[in-house]
Amino acid sequence: MPTLAERKAKLFGNHVLLVTPLNPKGGIDVESTKSLVDYVIAKGVHGILALGSTGEVFCLPDDERKQFAEVVLKHTNGRVPVGIGVIDSASDTSVAMARHAAANGADYIFTTAPYYHPHGAEGIFRHVQEIGKASELPLMVYDGGAGIELSLPLLKRMAENIPTLHCSKLFLPYPGKIALYAAATDGKLQAWAGHDQMNYLMLLYGAKGMTSAASCILPREQSDMFEFIQAGQTEKARKIFHDFVGPLNSIAFANVLQYPQCYKRALKWMGVIEHDTCKPVMEPIDDIRTSELRGVMERIGKI
Repeated sequence: MPTLAERKAKLFGNHVLLVTPLNPKGGIDVESTKSLVDYVIAKGVHGILALGSTGEVFCLPDDERKQFAEVVLKHTNGRVPVGIGVIDSASDTSVAMARHAAANGADYIFTTAPYYHPHGAEGIFRHVQEIGKASELPLMVYDGGAGIELSLPLLKRMAENIPTLHCSKLFLPYPGKIALYAAATDGKLQAWAGHDQMNYLMLLYGAKGMTSAASCILPREQSDMFEFIQAGQTEKARKIFHDFVGPLNSIAFANVLQYPQCYKRALKWMGVIEHDTCKPVMEPIDDIRTSELRGVMERIGKI
């Protein structure tokens, strides 16, 4: 049985934020999920994070969350580390999902702050602490997820009191906060990039890993960008960003309302998944966005 330190040491690099492939009736598309997992692994991702915002986790009932987690974990079969999102406003629900993920072979757990009603620092801390106690797996928290910023003092308290806490991924419009995590938490908390439009900058500010929805489309390019920055080869990383990542995200990630829809449509065009179905609450993309998405996919050579 690996130690917590050994589990944490496995987590680095470009972790793709999986979309959740759905069939035309809105259920989990198992075969498309397997195809997507195979595609991103073959193209060099360092890890997979399922059931985040990109995966429409807030739209999925508990049975579909569990089904999707099981399919991803079983099909990945240890080829790369897999994290499972246990995002919910109810601590008990998140705890149950964390235990399910651990029982099915997850490598780490991911959560944001509870989001249904306003919470202060104490409520957020207690929520994350309960999730951290639910398993022996490393825990990633979301700074900026659901629009909720985690202050540096709160992150320090978490790092000092939740042994499983490994990293915080940043989704805020000031990438320089990445550089503040280590000193603010006495080196206990690792900083990860978590905003597709800003991941490149966050890596330059010292992020030790990244999560990316765009890695569904550009897994190899994003992994190469990460590795070049870690090796100090910034010019090579910059070229990837400007030639591939930036153009795609300028259309697909123009706002947070429609980016899963854009990435699903792109994956359908690529033949990786069969359908671009999203849950009903997700707004459809219009003809202009569709046309520009196709244009940028052609420009970067993906269709």
